[in-house]
Amino acid sequence: MPADHSPAPPPKPLPAPQPRSVITTYSLWIASAALTVMMLTVVGDVILRAAFNTPVQGAYDVVSITLLIMVAFGIGPVIVRRGEILIDLIDGIIGAKAVRILGAIGSLLSFAVITFIGWSMISPAQDAWQWGGYSLELGVPQWILWALAFAGLAGVLWAAVLQVIGFARGQEGQR
Repeated sequence: MPADHSPAPPPKPLPAPQPRSVITTYSLWIASAALTVMMLTVVGDVILRAAFNTPVQGAYDVVSITLLIMVAFGIGPVIVRRGEILIDLIDGIIGAKAVRILGAIGSLLSFAVITFIGWSMISPAQDAWQWGGYSLELGVPQWILWALAFAGLAGVLWAAVLQVIGFARGQEGQR
């Protein structure tokens, strides 16, 4: 039997990109830049230690601060594009309408949890402002780190609001 040399079917088109706000786009860029700085600092520190026995001064603080920035600013874009880890054990059983209802409940709960986290951060941030405190190696005031965390959290809260609005309009961006 001769081999079939017909062209392969074209690949399925990629799904349309999820809508993003300017805030979440900038948050993604900030998180990406923080990750890049963190990786370069670690690699530079390892190379300088191994080759010249000279560590990068302040590497511990740079990595911890950029980790804070990456996490605080990186969660919002994930929420907006619905990129969270999903376990769909019951999706096939309960039907599409019930899945949308569960998604709406989940988005409301996400908003509530993020709001609670922000509320819980206020008291320690006030303590950092009132009593001071500095990072170990670079001497960065702790209140600056709390301000960065609140700025990132504002973007995450905005992403949660966009998700709730998307479910309210029926545009939940199901994959």
